[in-house]
Amino acid sequence: MVENKLVRAIRTEFAKKRILVLGDLMVDEYILGKVGRISPEAPVPVLNYKGTERNAGGASNVALNMHAMGGKLSVAGVAGGDDSGIWLREFLQAVPINTEGIVAEESRMTTVKTRFATKAQQLLRVDREDSSPIQEITQAKILDYMLHHISEWDAVVLSDYCKGVFENADFVRRIIRICNENNVIVTIDSKSRHIDAFENADFVKPNNLELENAVNIEINDLESLDRAGKAYLERSGAKSIIVTRGAEGISIFERGNGRRDYASKAVQVFDVTGAGDTVISAMTLGLASGLALDDAAVLANIAAGIVIGKRGTAVVTREELLERLYEK
Repeated sequence: MVENKLVRAIRTEFAKKRILVLGDLMVDEYILGKVGRISPEAPVPVLNYKGTERNAGGASNVALNMHAMGGKLSVAGVAGGDDSGIWLREFLQAVPINTEGIVAEESRMTTVKTRFATKAQQLLRVDREDSSPIQEITQAKILDYMLHHISEWDAVVLSDYCKGVFENADFVRRIIRICNENNVIVTIDSKSRHIDAFENADFVKPNNLELENAVNIEINDLESLDRAGKAYLERSGAKSIIVTRGAEGISIFERGNGRRDYASKAVQVFDVTGAGDTVISAMTLGLASGLALDDAAVLANIAAGIVIGKRGTAVVTREELLERLYEK
């Protein structure tokens, strides 16, 4: 039974796995309050401030998800020497997640997404970011860090939010080559249209829109999904792609095989923020733990169904996965 395989992997294997998450590190900030009136100065709501919350976002959220599922995590990427960057390092270290691979570039700000919100509604989002390509010396430091520690990891996840870390295609190719040469699983979650650098990645995880944009094929039915998925697989050179399709679930495209679909279970949706992070976390931990690609997709669907029932940037825990499996 698939459920028995998943339970065994979660209970006994996840805690043994050591993973590096490399990518665009962010801080998710929430300015919370209550709206009671409209401003007399302009037709906008007045937020009566109640407090501020912060969480680790972007690639950091992938690491948090995998840690919550039981893995041992390290992160690499770029964060500034500003207050947000210092907070992010301290927050991750307290989890604990290894932050030795985080590089600070002089004058580069840490990416922060600030959301002004009430309990029920987001009113405004303000992004502070520098999405220019990271410096060559920064790339060299990250590659050097990988070369010195690659034997410690079972998998490497590239989490690309187009904030500058992976703008250099050759940098991406070198990362994948290091993983391939050391028999380390490498998986990619990328919003980029520049997919030609993904050759020999174990899988790449675009969502429907990212798939459309990357291959310039509008997806409106299964036939167009097939064409887009096959085009992405061929152009990228990846071993497989995992397409997240929202309420339609997950579709797998793999070299030498046809498309396989895994429907999601109907659940109440509160917030889809970070659902993609949860999917790549569960898929990667599953593969590293010896699950077949299709079994890992079943697990990822379950994990996504849990996280969209939560508000804001959230994680799925090992205990929640097991509880949901025991319900089946």
